[in-house]
Amino acid sequence: MQKTYYLIISLLFTFICQAQQPCYKSLEEALKQKDCVTCLDLSKQRLKQIPNEVFEFPNLEKLILNKNKIKHIPDSLSTLRNLHYLDLSSNYIDSLPPSLSELSLDTLIMWDNPIYTLPKEFEKWDLKYLDLRAIQMNKEEQKYIKSLFPRARVRMDHPCNCGR
Repeated sequence: MQKTYYLIISLLFTFICQAQQPCYKSLEEALKQKDCVTCLDLSKQRLKQIPNEVFEFPNLEKLILNKNKIKHIPDSLSTLRNLHYLDLSSNYIDSLPPSLSELSLDTLIMWDNPIYTLPKEFEKWDLKYLDLRAIQMNKEEQKYIKSLFPRARVRMDHPCNCGR
């Protein structure tokens, strides 16, 4: 009887979580239902770093941090094992840690960041979409990134004549 009770409670909890899949725009609201949070949108909040609370969402699939003031992406982001969509656009990020290769990202949005290359380890991602627009890259930099993700739709601006 007790096993049946726990099974019913577990199924009910799963059903409630699946029924409530909004994209939370407030950490405070999201923290009230940690296990149910699959989408978190913290865009335009003047964040200088990724809040530690983000790592408390074990089922997070989609993380949107665009239009902030973030400069550094911590290795700990790789602990979000369900994350497949990451939007870091319009920040101040100039590199990503190789540890992120442990994620199973299918979408990475990085436009308008001062980043010119990605770690070779990222080639194990099965990216479907990569957005690197508004980033000045030369032809070699663009060619290298496209070679990492041959099956992805990669969006970039025209290459620059920048001599890096």
